[in-house]
Amino acid sequence: MDLLMLIYNLPSIIIALLGVCFLIFFHELGHFIFAKLFGVHTPSFSIGFGPRLFKKRIWDTDFVISAIPLGGYVEMAGSAEVGQGEQAYANSTDERSFNQKPYWQKMLIMFGGILFNLVFAYAALSFLFYVGGPCVGSTCKTRAPFIDTVAENLPAAKAGFKPYDKIISINNQPVTTIEQVTEKLTPLMGKQTPVEIERNGVKQTLTLELAAPIANKAATPLLGVYWHTPAVSLSQALSEGWQTTWNMIKELFGIFKGFKKAQASLGGPLMLIAQVTSCVKGGYKVCLFMLAFISINLAVFNMLPLPIFDGGQALFFTIEALIGKPLKDETRYKIHYATWLLVMALVVYLTYRDIFTLLGF
Repeated sequence: MDLLMLIYNLPSIIIALLGVCFLIFFHELGHFIFAKLFGVHTPSFSIGFGPRLFKKRIWDTDFVISAIPLGGYVEMAGSAEVGQGEQAYANSTDERSFNQKPYWQKMLIMFGGILFNLVFAYAALSFLFYVGGPCVGSTCKTRAPFIDTVAENLPAAKAGFKPYDKIISINNQPVTTIEQVTEKLTPLMGKQTPVEIERNGVKQTLTLELAAPIANKAATPLLGVYWHTPAVSLSQALSEGWQTTWNMIKELFGIFKGFKKAQASLGGPLMLIAQVTSCVKGGYKVCLFMLAFISINLAVFNMLPLPIFDGGQALFFTIEALIGKPLKDETRYKIHYATWLLVMALVVYLTYRDIFTLLGF
């Protein structure tokens, strides 16, 4: 990505950053609301880690924007966590301290962020089904191949496809569903292929050329379009939204079973911003779908039983409830710190790989 391209994409990059920051804020808002509901003192609410760039005190909480936008946190009295600065109230033991709350309240506070991520994703997906727009979920496969949005600089755009085109045939073979489009295009990757479309009631043929499959990787045709789904009733939209949210959760958990195969497709923070930036250009509906997908990712990853995530915190609280006493602060901190270093090392590695990928190496 050269300097001119970076400047050209700057507005979209800023919007993408704001979108990701909103998801982090919404996740932390879940923790914050449950903490306040149970009377826990929250000295600070931060988007990002590290040095503070902006601070605004409202009631008894400092709302902060920090320099490293790789997450966020809600600082709670009576709870010491890695990466949360001074934590002057970490050893507090009064009635407003997190460590004095019963097990069930601690669990609700911890899972509040995950709950809010899932609620946002469900609401966003239901809205997309209700108003019509980019096709989402497993129902896409059986829908007619109407194009909703065409991504820039990808094969469909280069071939001249436009929104609301309907694909009729591929290589002179008729297609009636999105699944058939994928099936017909897969063996034709790397070849110039005639694709008949219908645009405003008029049929015409475009020449499409998809990238050749990469050795040792799954051959999946990258067309560069979002398929269209018609608007449905509110009740059906709510039902479709729930089913799609659940299917996405299951698919993400399925990735962990085949983690070795998934490693090649893992991206870091730069790739995440690049993908959201690309979606911003596709319009608000495409962007909303991507944010819903990322929100579900945040929820699922925070369920992992690692101390740096909500699932790991919940595991600690469960162990403490079972043994009837708190774990030693020194033990907890060492485990947290080691996990933090491992996760940060992974982020650095993925960022390094993102740079080479985005530069085309």
